[in-house]
Amino acid sequence: MDNNKPNRSGLFATGGTLTGLFAVIGASCCILPIILVNLGVSSAIVSHLGFFARFRPWFMALTICLVIGGFIYAYRGGRRPSRKVLVFLILAGILAVGSTVLPYYEGNIQRWLNL
Repeated sequence: MDNNKPNRSGLFATGGTLTGLFAVIGASCCILPIILVNLGVSSAIVSHLGFFARFRPWFMALTICLVIGGFIYAYRGGRRPSRKVLVFLILAGILAVGSTVLPYYEGNIQRWLNL
C-alpha cells in the first residue's frame, strides 16, 4: 500500500464499530439506563441515551454500509487486511447483529437480572 493513500479499510472498520456501538445503545432502551443508574451514573446523563434510541435505524444502516465498505476496501485487489482492521470489522458486524436481536430479548434479560 502506498504511504500517501489513507487506510480506508481502517477508517471504515473504526466507523462501523463506533456506529455499531451507538446502535446497540439505542437498541437497549430499557435495560441499559436501569443498569447505569444502578451503577451510580447520573440520571441526567442516562436521559440523553434517548438520542441513540431515536436514531437507531440510521445507526444500523450506517453500520452496515461501513462494514460492507470496510470489507470491500480491505480485500480489494487481493490484499489481506491487518489483524486490527479485521477485528474491528468483525466487532462491528457483531454489534450490528446484537442491536438487531437485543430488542426481542429485553424482557428475558430484565427477568434474568431481576429488574
